[in-house]
Amino acid sequence: MPKTPDISPNDKDLILAKQIGRTLPDIDELDASSDPLLSTLLAYKTSSFNEFVEADTASIWNAIYGQINPEKRKGHIFSLSPKFRGYAIAATILLAAFLGIFLYQNLTQPRLIAESKGSSKVVTLADGSEVTLRPYSELYSIKQSSHLESYKLKGEAYFKVVKHSGRTFTVRTDLSEVRVLGTRFVLSNWGNASTVYLQEGRIQYTSLESRESVEVYPGQSSTIDQNNKIQIEEANETQFTDWLNDELVFENKPVREVFSELGQHFNIRVTSDQSILNENLSGSIPLDDLDSVLKDLELVLDGTFSKTGPTTYSFTPN
Repeated sequence: MPKTPDISPNDKDLILAKQIGRTLPDIDELDASSDPLLSTLLAYKTSSFNEFVEADTASIWNAIYGQINPEKRKGHIFSLSPKFRGYAIAATILLAAFLGIFLYQNLTQPRLIAESKGSSKVVTLADGSEVTLRPYSELYSIKQSSHLESYKLKGEAYFKVVKHSGRTFTVRTDLSEVRVLGTRFVLSNWGNASTVYLQEGRIQYTSLESRESVEVYPGQSSTIDQNNKIQIEEANETQFTDWLNDELVFENKPVREVFSELGQHFNIRVTSDQSILNENLSGSIPLDDLDSVLKDLELVLDGTFSKTGPTTYSFTPN
C-alpha cells in the first residue's frame, strides 16, 4: 500500500468529506461496490449510526485518499497569504474588465448590411433613406435609434437622406464623418482620401483624427486627405455623380486620381511612373467594362496597360 498523507483534522477537504457523509442518509441505497469514495463513506455511515461515537475523520479521509490516489505522491494544499490573495482578486477583476471590454467591442462592431460587387446597388434603409452603392462598396450599420441613424461606408455611395425632425443621420469612413438632417450627397473613401460632394441641404464634415469640422453647402465638395487636412471648394456635380450614369468624367484631374477611381470602380490597382501620375486629364469615358476603359485611356494617355496580376495593372507611356 502506498503511504497516505498525514492530514490535519482541520483540513477543509476532510471537513467536506465528513459533511458529505452526514448529509447522505440513504447512501446505503447506492451501488458503492465500484467506487472507493462511496464505499468508505458507507462504512463510516454504518459505524457512526451503530456506535454513536465521534468518528476518526482523519483515518477516514486517509483511507479515501489512499484508494482514489494509489499511485500519486504526497499532495500539498497551498494557502495564499493575504497579500497574494489581494493580488489574485485584483487580477480576477482586471481579467473580468478585459473580458467585458472585449464583449462590448464585439457587440458594438459595425454590422454589414449591404455590399455591391461588379455593379451598383440601391439599398433602402429602415427610415426610408436610399443609398446607391458604387461597385465594390460596403455599407455597415453602427447604431439605430429614435434620434440617431449611424453608418459606416467603405468605397463610395450616393445618399438620399429622408429628413426626420429630431433625428441625426451620420456616415463614417476611415477618415471622416458626415452629419446631416436631410439631404443628398456623394461620399467616397478611396485613393487615401475621403471626399464628400453636397447636392442639396447642408452637412457638417469632420476629420475623425483632428476633429476639425467644416460646413459644406450645395455645389461644394470637401476632401480629407491622409494627413487629415480638410479642403473645401466649389465643384462640378457631374464629376461626383458620373458613375451613377456609368461614365467617368474628369476635369483637370490628376492621372493618379483617375487610376484610384478606376481602382474603386473595378476593384483593381494601377501603377505607373510618377511623371505620368502627376499629369492632369479632362474628358469623359464610358464605364462599360474594364477592357474598353483601359483601351480608351491608352489613346488618351498615349501608352499601354499591362496586366501584372489577377487585379493589378501597370501603365507604361510610349
